[in-house]
Amino acid sequence: MTEQERELLRKYNAGQCTEAESAAVEKWLFELNNEPVDLSAEKLAMIKAEIRNQLPEEIVLSKTRRLVYWPRIAATVALIAFGTGLFYFMAMRQAERSKDLAQSVYANDVAPGRNSATLTLANGKKIVLSEAQNGELAKESGVVVSKTADGQIIYSAIPNTSSGLTYNTLSTAKGETFQVRLPDGSLVVLNAASSLTYATTLNSLPERKVKLTGEAYFEVTKATVKEQDTRLKVTRKPFIVVTDKQEVEVLGTHFNINSYLDEPGIKTTLLEGSVRVSNGSIEKLLKPGQQALAKQDGFLIREVNIQQAVAWKNGTFDFDNEDIQGVMRKISRWYNVEIVFEGEVSKERFNGALSRKKNISQMLKMLESTGVVHFKIEGRRVIVINN
Repeated sequence: MTEQERELLRKYNAGQCTEAESAAVEKWLFELNNEPVDLSAEKLAMIKAEIRNQLPEEIVLSKTRRLVYWPRIAATVALIAFGTGLFYFMAMRQAERSKDLAQSVYANDVAPGRNSATLTLANGKKIVLSEAQNGELAKESGVVVSKTADGQIIYSAIPNTSSGLTYNTLSTAKGETFQVRLPDGSLVVLNAASSLTYATTLNSLPERKVKLTGEAYFEVTKATVKEQDTRLKVTRKPFIVVTDKQEVEVLGTHFNINSYLDEPGIKTTLLEGSVRVSNGSIEKLLKPGQQALAKQDGFLIREVNIQQAVAWKNGTFDFDNEDIQGVMRKISRWYNVEIVFEGEVSKERFNGALSRKKNISQMLKMLESTGVVHFKIEGRRVIVINN
């Protein structure tokens, strides 16, 4: 792609093209649909990397069975499928500009999730964080709990105060996400329908242990403790995440854990550093780029696209060879809707990415564009119909 083409696509994405330029771009994108080419694995990897670097906010989905290749990058709403190396791009800018897209074809609509959670203090008091003012929220057990202007909970120790062992729980309902800076400085971002329980004096404990349900992304800070001997030996304090069926131990790293009870298994994905996953007598050490899928007889360790694993944190659904039931579980949690399947459930697999910032009607229209399924919205119920 030439520099001139890149600049034209940048202007197109930003809505700065003239009508003539827009028409030229859309004609070019349309013509790409008729230029299938064979790509080597090396070239395919390069295109994937370039796509990731220029990924637009909104992406339309394709179904896996369509094995067609195009070598260029669409400017705005692209239809991208990964998995078996499928790339399929289409222009949707003209449709986006249309007011008809904003007016849903569905009888009802549901807004996307929001930045909110409920903080349960040690004394049982519950604080709905989307309603709480910025600043100090509470004082307890030698710490001050505050809400920052950018929508984050932080903990600060109160000097020269004694404190007992108390716990807080941060929980998100369906359609909510939130982040907390734990007392030891570690950052945790909670996905929808999740909870994290932790000690308010986490930074002073010899072992930092938290309990997770649902899904969360962790950036763990390294912590040490000095042993009072003649050499002042320094020992690293482990950080342990406990879920329903496993424990993850780290010393300082970035990772994601998906432990929803309605998912087929717990997935632990490592971005940086190293973690040890265990479930009873079986332990595995992960390297960056690896994912551990917990099973009854141990763990399945595999190489994965780490950006897909944490796409939710960055405002995107990113599906990797996922069936419609898996797709709809994610949509159900984020939009806080009930999912009902009518008739036979499609066996097609979906690959691609979609923005989490749009109303559910726009999300479902993009899924419908694959020709696999159709939807009806009735209040907070979404009915899935196999085409």
